[in-house]
Amino acid sequence: MNTQKTFPLFLDFEGQHYVGTITPSEEVGKNNMPVYFRVMLGDAFYAYLCCSDHGWKERDKEGHPSGLIQAIGDYIADYYE
Repeated sequence: MNTQKTFPLFLDFEGQHYVGTITPSEEVGKNNMPVYFRVMLGDAFYAYLCCSDHGWKERDKEGHPSGLIQAIGDYIADYYE
């Protein structure tokens, strides 16, 4: 993980406010986008996310709500635009 490129996460989703950090992997895929991202909510690890042709997904399939995964993924995509 490239901790020097960590960026903050501030997201409102379904009435909840989420604060955390997102750290990109050093491995880069198409469009110079990192292959996956480590998501921390507060001080706790949440998930590794990656973008596929079918939207955002958890790398390790932990079973987190897909709506929140998509919302965090959209936040990441907006950060890189």
